[in-house]
Amino acid sequence: MKLTGLLKARLKEYESRDFSIRTDEFPYQRMALYITFFALLARLVVAAFYLNSYDTEWNIMWAVQLGDGFFSAHTHVDQLDYPPLYLYPLYLVGRLVNIQSIGSYPPFRMLAIKCLPCLSDSLLCYVLWHMSSRKNRPLGLAAAALWAMNPAAIFNCACWGQTDCVLMLLAALVMLALDGGHLTAAGVLWAVMCSTKLQGVYLTPVVGMEALTVCFGSLRPGEFSIRRITRPQAARFLKFVCAAAGTLAAVYLPFMLGAGFSENAPQLTFWEKFCKPVTVYSEGVAKYPYCTLNADNLYMLAGLNGVKDSRTLLPGLTVARLGTLFLLLAVALVVAAYLFGRRKSHWLAGFLFMECVFMLTCRQHERYQMLALVLLMGVLLRLKDRRLLPFYLLQSMVIFFNQFRVLNQVREKSGWWSYYKYGGGSAEWTLHSGEYAKVNAFFNLLLFIAGLLYCVSFFTRPERGEPSESKRGA
Repeated sequence: MKLTGLLKARLKEYESRDFSIRTDEFPYQRMALYITFFALLARLVVAAFYLNSYDTEWNIMWAVQLGDGFFSAHTHVDQLDYPPLYLYPLYLVGRLVNIQSIGSYPPFRMLAIKCLPCLSDSLLCYVLWHMSSRKNRPLGLAAAALWAMNPAAIFNCACWGQTDCVLMLLAALVMLALDGGHLTAAGVLWAVMCSTKLQGVYLTPVVGMEALTVCFGSLRPGEFSIRRITRPQAARFLKFVCAAAGTLAAVYLPFMLGAGFSENAPQLTFWEKFCKPVTVYSEGVAKYPYCTLNADNLYMLAGLNGVKDSRTLLPGLTVARLGTLFLLLAVALVVAAYLFGRRKSHWLAGFLFMECVFMLTCRQHERYQMLALVLLMGVLLRLKDRRLLPFYLLQSMVIFFNQFRVLNQVREKSGWWSYYKYGGGSAEWTLHSGEYAKVNAFFNLLLFIAGLLYCVSFFTRPERGEPSESKRGA
C-alpha cells in the first residue's frame, strides 16, 4: 500500500510539471545532437542496402592487402593512390571484411567501407551548428538540418561510399580553426587533410594566405611592411609552419621508411621506394590524363569528356596547358583578394578557388565539387546573406545530379536489374547520358558565373561604414 501511494504521489508530481518548450529555453544543442544522430542513422541504413561495387571494391581490396604489410603498403598494394593517413581506417576495414560473417554478407560489407564517410558527413552537421551556436543559434540549427538532408552529401557517402565527406569534415575544421585564429590547430588539421586525400592540397593557397593575415594583419599594399613585422608575429607564423611540417613528418616517415626497407618492388631503388608515399600525389594526378572524367564543367560542355588533355587547341597550347593557366589565374585571384580586397572571408576565398579549380582545370572527377559545397555553407553562415540560400540549394542539386548520373549509369551496365526482367533489360536514359551531362554542365557554368560575380562584388565592395574611394577623395 505504501508503495502504491508513493507511486501515485510521484505520478501526480510528474503530471503537474510544465514540459512545454519556450523560445528562450529551446534546447538548441540537444536538437543539433539529435539531427546529427538521425543523419548518421539514415545514412547507415542507406549505406547498408544500396549495394555498390564501383570504387568500393577497390577500396576493400586495398584494405585487405594492407594486412600483407601496413607501412610498406605503397610498394605492394595494387594501384594504391591514397596518401598514408586514410590507410589506418582502411586497415580496420580489411580486418572486418576478413571476418566471414561480415565480408560474405553484402550489407555488412557495405557498412564496413562506408561507415567512416557516413560518420564524417554526419559530424559535419554538428560542426555547422557549432559555427553559429553563439551568435545565431537558429541559423546554425537550420544549417545542420539542411546538411543532414543534402542529397549530394547523402549520395556521396551513403550510396557511393566515397571519402569526399571525410575531406569535407577536415576542411571545415581547418577553416573553423582559422576563424578563431588557432594557427597551430589549423596547421595540424591542414596536414591531416592533405595526408588523408589528395584534393586537400587544393586549399593550400587559401590556408596560407589566411595564416599570413592572422599573423601579420592586413596584407594590402601600404598597410603591410616587412619592416613592421614583430618577433612575436614571426614566431606565431613559424609555429604554424612547424605544426604543419611536424604533422606531415609524423604521418609520412613511418610509411616512407617502411617502403624504403621493404623487399617488395625489387626493380626500384631504396630512394625510389622511400619516396613512394610522397610521389603518390603526382602519380594520382597522372593516373587520369583527361580533360574531364565525368565532371560537369567547362570541358564537359565542350564535349571533351574522356578526351586526353594533351589535345592541341592552338599551336603550342594544349588543353592541359590551358587548365594549368586557369589554375594559376585562380591562385592569382585568391592572392589578389587578400592583397587588394576591401573585405576578407577565407570561406568565400576557398569557395571561389575550388569553383575555379573544378570548372576550369583538367582531370576533374564528378565528386570534386563537393568541397566547394561545404565551403559555400560556411560562407552562408558567416555572411548571413539570404541570397546564398537558393544558390546553395541549386548548387547541391547540380552536384547531386552529376554524381547520380555517373554512378547509376555504371550500375545499369552491371545488370543489377536483370532479376526483374523488365522491358528487355535496358534503361533508355543511359543512351542520353551525354546530353544530360551537357545540360547539367550548362547550369553549373551559369552558377559558376553567378558565384564569381558575387565573389568579385564582395571583395571589391567596402565594409559598411567604411567610406568609398570617391568619398575619400572628396
